[in-house]
Amino acid sequence: MKSILQRLISDESGVTAVEYALMAAAAAAVVGVAGTAFYTKLQTAFNAIDLSGSGGGGSTN
Repeated sequence: MKSILQRLISDESGVTAVEYALMAAAAAAVVGVAGTAFYTKLQTAFNAIDLSGSGGGGSTN
């Protein structure tokens, strides 16, 4: 039993898979935060567009 536990503790073959999973999760979080910030700025820009037709074009009819 002791030798099995020692082998499990010293076995590092699964460590890289866990590290890659953590890096992928961190990258997904960064993309999510950046995407949310971009969406907010884009939404603000589109909401600032005046579609009423009274844009002050200077026409004196």
